[in-house]
Amino acid sequence: MNQGKGQRFPRDTQEVAQKERVRSGKRWPVVLAKVLLVPILLFFSLVVGLMIGYGVVGDKPSSEVFDLGTYQHMYDLLFADTE
Repeated sequence: MNQGKGQRFPRDTQEVAQKERVRSGKRWPVVLAKVLLVPILLFFSLVVGLMIGYGVVGDKPSSEVFDLGTYQHMYDLLFADTE
């Protein structure tokens, strides 16, 4: 608390407000990286999880994860009684 009489707190000055505006402008690469990086990492984790689940747990070739016929067969198994 080294504030003298008549001195204003730094947060009340215009200089600090201008610095805050400048700081927020410099953060766009970080925000852009987060917006792009998070969905990409989620997609790759989904693919790796499918490959591990189908290949290791299911004892099937992991390459069948990328085959559309696999998912058509799963869909037919799940919704066979509804038609």
